[in-house]
Amino acid sequence: WDDSNKRVKSKYPNSARVNNTIAKKIAAANDKVLELDGKAGGVKQIKKELSQKVTVSFIDYFNEHIDELKKAKSAGNHKKSKSVLKKLVDYLGSKSLSFDEFTLDFLKSYEKYLRGIGNSTNTVHANLKVFRMLFNKAVDEDVIQPHNNPFLKYKLKWDNVEKIFLTEKELSDFAQVKTEEGSTIKKHQDMFVFASYVGGIRISDLLQLKWENFDGESIRFFIRKTKNHLSIKLPTAALDIINRYKPLTGKPVGYIFPILKNEDDLSDPDDLLRKISSATAYANKNLKSIAKRANIEKKVTFHSSRHTWATRALSKGLPVTHVSKLMGHSNLQVTMGYAKIVSKELDDAMEVFN
Repeated sequence: WDDSNKRVKSKYPNSARVNNTIAKKIAAANDKVLELDGKAGGVKQIKKELSQKVTVSFIDYFNEHIDELKKAKSAGNHKKSKSVLKKLVDYLGSKSLSFDEFTLDFLKSYEKYLRGIGNSTNTVHANLKVFRMLFNKAVDEDVIQPHNNPFLKYKLKWDNVEKIFLTEKELSDFAQVKTEEGSTIKKHQDMFVFASYVGGIRISDLLQLKWENFDGESIRFFIRKTKNHLSIKLPTAALDIINRYKPLTGKPVGYIFPILKNEDDLSDPDDLLRKISSATAYANKNLKSIAKRANIEKKVTFHSSRHTWATRALSKGLPVTHVSKLMGHSNLQVTMGYAKIVSKELDDAMEVFN
């Protein structure tokens, strides 16, 4: 707080918006003083008059948030938020929407609309989760009062989706499928098996993994999704894969798994996101082909490697807290979902005694 100028300092988050709000409130208070001058009530009356609801545009606030994501170069969240806002604007048509109008009834009506256009429960959850984040942010920034948050009385719904993972035998069969050395499908196969041994590393991080992240026995990298740094010691099977990609001579440079091109400038977050999305789609197509050749009837995608590692790790006795850390989960409850899968697998295995 800048006491001499009666405003928050520029380094404070969203200082321009806060100071603008302060200026408007002071102007409104001065207008009310002039309006009530000489009338009974004094300061108490002025406070009562000013304690009316302040209408702030939810759409404008949402657009400001999207601009902040773009400045922060958070391409994935930026793209997702733009999509969520577009859906809301399509629903509103030419109507505006203030925070005051975004009531519990509006929230229920919008959920009904999303379901009506074919959105699944989890897609609805993803959309409304963005709204909830914005309301919490608005409360933190004193844009609205806490009691005006409709999510205090609204519970987001979520359907548990089956996690597709490979058993030990299926992973072995998958890895043993013959693919041409140096081909893209071979790289995709190696990447999947590698991830199944190395913490279920996401394909977005694996594609950007460089030789400088490898010290001969561990990989150290930055998890883009959770914004955390992680170091993982590689088991023998993963070391065997990574060492096959080392050049015969000279110091290795660039990407470990050569899918993205070293010469490409990927400093633009949107361009990087597009290239990763395209590479992921291509990988999933090849993984489906390999799974079929391995006689695996599951719908295998690269994300299945993440589920595969988690279930294997827990089955081998790795503590759930360690699994959570290596997977980069921000919430232990997410990891507990894998523990339930392993528990069910063990229960099913005991059926042989019946």
